[in-house]
Amino acid sequence: MKMKYLRCKKSFTLIELVMVIVIVGILAGASSMYIKETIDLWRFLSFRNEITAQGRMALERMSREIREIKLRTQSYEPIQSAQANSFRFIDVSNNDITFSLSGNNLLRTVTVGGTPYPNTLASNVTSLQFCYYKIDNTSACTPACTPYCSLGCGVSGLCNVSSGNLSNVYRIVVKVDFNYGGQTKHLESQIYPRNLH
Repeated sequence: MKMKYLRCKKSFTLIELVMVIVIVGILAGASSMYIKETIDLWRFLSFRNEITAQGRMALERMSREIREIKLRTQSYEPIQSAQANSFRFIDVSNNDITFSLSGNNLLRTVTVGGTPYPNTLASNVTSLQFCYYKIDNTSACTPACTPYCSLGCGVSGLCNVSSGNLSNVYRIVVKVDFNYGGQTKHLESQIYPRNLH
């Protein structure tokens, strides 16, 4: 009776076992493609979110501080320099502030007693551009800065305001491009300083 029980017991053959391993391998390979795509999508979105968060924080700080430019009077001009890729002004607390690009870093520099103290607002910045407009929304720059121009706009590619025309600046547009992890993000802000009349 015991011998009969052993003969009836079924088992896997080597061929069946190899077939199961091959099928499981094919299924695992196919599912790994979907997993890789999911990981790539997550990486893309996390890089994008990091760029956006860093860029928005930097642009918000710039906007907040530029809005606080010191009061313009007939005898006093708070804007010290208005260049295509840097902007220098005096704020309501009498701080001498410059926003500029150095390498891939967006800098906020406070000058105290002739000594500059730079602080990095954002890194991975590929371009920074300022456009300046008069109260009638025409460009205060030479050459004129068009609403959607890049650093290649105008004759010389720069949107600079001469020192004699700084009092014409009423609105400032800041454009910043970021690149991180192969992802590029363009941010832009229009700023109306409170004390420029």
